[in-house]
Amino acid sequence: LPEVTSQCIASLTAPTAKSSCTIGEGTTVTAMHNIPNDVFPITESTLITWTYTDNGKSIVQTQGVTIADTEAPTVTALDAINAACSLAEDVVTFPKANDNCDGEITATHDVANFPITSNTTITWTYTDNADNTATQMQDVIVDNTPPTVTGNLAPVTAQCPISAETDLTKPAAPTDNCGGTVKVAVKDDTNFPIQAGTTTITWVYTDEAGNMSEQTQDVTIQDTMPPTVTALNIITAACSNCDDGQIMGTHNVPSFPITSNTTITWTYTDKAGNTATQTQAVTITACPPEEREPLSAAGDAVEVVVFPNPSGRYVEVRSPVESTIRILSVGGELVLESTTNTRVDAASLHSGLYLIQLPAGRLLKFVKR
Repeated sequence: LPEVTSQCIASLTAPTAKSSCTIGEGTTVTAMHNIPNDVFPITESTLITWTYTDNGKSIVQTQGVTIADTEAPTVTALDAINAACSLAEDVVTFPKANDNCDGEITATHDVANFPITSNTTITWTYTDNADNTATQMQDVIVDNTPPTVTGNLAPVTAQCPISAETDLTKPAAPTDNCGGTVKVAVKDDTNFPIQAGTTTITWVYTDEAGNMSEQTQDVTIQDTMPPTVTALNIITAACSNCDDGQIMGTHNVPSFPITSNTTITWTYTDKAGNTATQTQAVTITACPPEEREPLSAAGDAVEVVVFPNPSGRYVEVRSPVESTIRILSVGGELVLESTTNTRVDAASLHSGLYLIQLPAGRLLKFVKR
């Protein structure tokens, strides 16, 4: 007899035999098995003994029955578990699976510790009575609420460009429904440096579960600080017919030359159009008259002439008698030495009052402008 194989249960069909004691085809004899009726259906592998009986005579035959459940349990899709910040084991509902054979299916998970406090994935394993297994994943979301942002951020104003995020003052971290640390950072697409004008930046708040919320803030770069100035010295001019010279900055003098005491207002302007002002006093002193001094020559009185006086560069000292002259500072220091009837180059002298020393210690005044 062929062996009977089934996944879960087996139903039997009684075999038959032919009797050899009748003429022709013979009588069909149906076999009887040795399985009690309360064992049916057969759910375990066994060996059946069939007995054929004809007119008091019998023979036996065996037939193997193999029950082999090789199919794993079948599962259906599981919804994600949503929890508020944590998930305790006693609130977890164990899912169920179906099996081709009757019997209990045991479900187990791979969670090592409860409560679950961060987003994770549970692996469920289903085992039937034949130790066939199936696995299934289930997402656990313990926090899907981003940090709570309230109100608007106050605008920020700075004098100079902002080169990096570290130059910005981070806003206070908002609260999160699950507590924990909320990270505050500028959005990745922010362009640095932040230049003049108004730029809108985006702050991103991220909680420990990776939920994010955003908030914008206006950053204005506006240079409103005027240049810094230092004190200037008073300008003293010797004559009213002095050259203008070069003046740095912007002043309020309507015309030159300046011939009387006055105050100049200087205005400084930077690239941003900011201005600062400063005043400078100008003092004009009277020009000395041309100096003439009698000079003794062989007992006769002669006249010495200095011209031009004042002079911007060259000055001549004329006398009927040639003699050595010395040009001194008002402090008595020798600055030049020459002779009368010679053109003296005074370019190396600073503007101011000097003394021309003649023989016998006589002095004439000379103004270098």
